[in-house]
Amino acid sequence: MKRPSGVFFNRYQSKIALSYLTILVIMLALLNTYPIWISQNFMFGHARETMMARASLLTTTLAGLDSLTPESVARVMAVMDDRAQYRTVVVDRYGLAVYDNLTTGAITGRYALSAEVADALSGMEVFRSSYADAAFDSRCAMPVMARGVVLGALYLGRYDTAQGALLSGLQANLITVSILIFAVVILFSAFIALALTRRISGILRGIRAAYGGDYAYRLPVRGRDELAEVAERLNQLFSILHKTEGLRQRFVSDASHELKTPLAAVRLLTDSILETPDMSAETVREFVADIGRETERLSRMTEKLMSLSRLDTRPAGQTGSSDPAAVTRRVSRMLEPLAKSAGVDLRCELAEDCRIPAGEDDLVQIVYNLIDNAIKYNKPGGEVRVFVFKKDDEAQLVVADTGAGIPKDELPRIFDRFYRVDKARSRAAGGEGLGLSIAAETAARLGGSIAAESELDKGSRFTVRFPLCSPGDESV
Repeated sequence: MKRPSGVFFNRYQSKIALSYLTILVIMLALLNTYPIWISQNFMFGHARETMMARASLLTTTLAGLDSLTPESVARVMAVMDDRAQYRTVVVDRYGLAVYDNLTTGAITGRYALSAEVADALSGMEVFRSSYADAAFDSRCAMPVMARGVVLGALYLGRYDTAQGALLSGLQANLITVSILIFAVVILFSAFIALALTRRISGILRGIRAAYGGDYAYRLPVRGRDELAEVAERLNQLFSILHKTEGLRQRFVSDASHELKTPLAAVRLLTDSILETPDMSAETVREFVADIGRETERLSRMTEKLMSLSRLDTRPAGQTGSSDPAAVTRRVSRMLEPLAKSAGVDLRCELAEDCRIPAGEDDLVQIVYNLIDNAIKYNKPGGEVRVFVFKKDDEAQLVVADTGAGIPKDELPRIFDRFYRVDKARSRAAGGEGLGLSIAAETAARLGGSIAAESELDKGSRFTVRFPLCSPGDESV
């Protein structure tokens, strides 16, 4: 089923793009908050330091007065007050304002009821500051004390729009930069998402093609990253599937063809018996005997096909250990009557120190098929020689015959399923073209190999090589 796709992004592209945008939003949030927070704290600290230093100087001077009266305070503040920097208010011990440097809106003669003044009259030093509407509003209050007695309090205030404008400008610049970064990153993330998912989409197309049976499809391999390795591995898998599918189709075709011949013969003979009421008993017996032979041939072919099927599904590797000399001796005794009836001399030369990591059943399959073929396709008075010996770090099984031999151009195909060099002669001998396939595939599954040499009119030689058992496996 085809998944619906969006206009710009499919689901994976959206995830990649959203990942970039999430990281971007976090970075921009930090960009727009941390510098402002640092700047505010710096300005708050600077205002506190300067205002408290100024308030300390003024309260120290005012503490030298006998009392805080409008006249005495005015004389001191005429020299000390800095009207350009701060609003300055002095109150007596009762909170009555005796001095205010504002020219308009002054509270002189009235009670100052701010929280900062109340705290200062109680003996506390107070500083508060806030930032709003592009301005810093800073306030501090300090008690005026003489000989441990609170004579009154000093209040300083400053509404700083100049510093506020600097911070507001910084905020505006950060917002502008953030918008530009956001736009660039959106374009960049879209480009990266499209570039990355384009390659993933190509891999998915290849998988869909293989799923649909197109094993010849090959993915383009670009770069040396993980996606390139995935594409390369998939191409190798497609090659294996393509080869396997070809073998499967050929196997089905060959099996159908091979099974069709004996079935057609059985049907023909059966129809002949049924459609000929006056057929003699002797002729019927001959036809029934022919049907029996064809049925046996079908049975042998089915059994070998089942053996090949089991080989295809069984895991490769060691299934025990066995002595190839003992197995070969047993198989040769089984086939001795066949050799005598064919007029073939069967001889064995077997070394006893060649234990290999293979189960006896598997080894019997190989030895039986090789010796059976060597006898069947030999000539009267011919010979079959079987050798088992150790060479270097491997055991070798050699089966040599003096038969008609195999043409050189046919040797590469003799291990293919259902392949026969001389089809008419193979059928006459009861061959199905499966024995060598079973031997070769069994040897390969056990970690061994099989090779064939042949010369026309002189015979053939098959060599099977197996790894020897390691010391720890010999008793298995």
